[in-house]
Amino acid sequence: MKTERFTTQYPYLSAAGFLVIVVCVVLGIGAINEVFLMGSLVQVAVVDSVLALTGIFLVSRLGWWEKAGYTTGIQWADVPLFILPGVVALLSLSGGSQVTAPVTILAFAALTLVVGFAEETYFRGLILTSLLPTGVIRAAMVSSFLFAAPHLLNSLGGTWDPAFTVVDTIAAFGLGLTFAALRIRAGSIWPLVGIHALFDFTSLVALGGVEVHAQSSEVLLSSVIVGMAFVAYGLFLLRGVKNNVPEQPAS
Repeated sequence: MKTERFTTQYPYLSAAGFLVIVVCVVLGIGAINEVFLMGSLVQVAVVDSVLALTGIFLVSRLGWWEKAGYTTGIQWADVPLFILPGVVALLSLSGGSQVTAPVTILAFAALTLVVGFAEETYFRGLILTSLLPTGVIRAAMVSSFLFAAPHLLNSLGGTWDPAFTVVDTIAAFGLGLTFAALRIRAGSIWPLVGIHALFDFTSLVALGGVEVHAQSSEVLLSSVIVGMAFVAYGLFLLRGVKNNVPEQPAS
C-alpha cells in the first residue's frame, strides 16, 4: 500500500502531516464558528466528529487497525498501569461540580467520548505509530510534543486564559508521554480513549463548560506539577523497553 510505504519511509513527515490535518480542522471550524456563532461546545463537537471520521478513514487506508492498537485487548497484568492517570483525572471533581442536570451530564459524557476517540486516534494511533520506526523513546517524546503544541490554540478567541493555556500545554506534554508509554506497554488504544474521555468529562463537569478563565497561582503551579509527574511516570513506564518497534501483545 503506497500510503503505508510513505509513512514507513518518512515517519517525521507523516507525523507532521497528521498534525497539519488536526490544526487545519481546528482552525477551519473555528473560522466557521466566528461566522455562524455555533458556540464553544458545538464547535468542539464538530471539530472532534470531523477528526474522528477522518481518523477512521486514515487508519483504514493504512490498514493500521491492529498495528495502532484497535484490535488488541488489554491484559489484566497491565490494568494497574492505568490507575494513576485514572485517579488524577478524577481530581478535577475535588472542588465540586458546576453541572448537576442528568441530561447535561450525559451530553458531556457523549461529547468527551468523541473527543477521546478522535484525539487518541490521531496522536496515539496515527502519529505515534508512524514515529515508532524512529525508536520507542523518540517516538513517545515527539508524539507528546505534537500532542501538546495544539493546546496553545485554546487561547484563540478568548476561550481560555492565556496563562492557563501555557501551563495546560505543559501538562498535556506530560500526559501525552504517559499515554504514549501506556500505548507502547499495553498495546491497546482503547483504555486511553476511556481515560482521555474521563479527563475531559471531569473538567467539563467541574467547570460547567469549555471556557477557562484566569486561575490562581496555586492552580497554575499544580498543573505544572501534574505535568512533570506524568513526564516522570511516562519515562518510568518506558524503562527497559527496547528502542525499537515493540511486538503487540496477544488480545
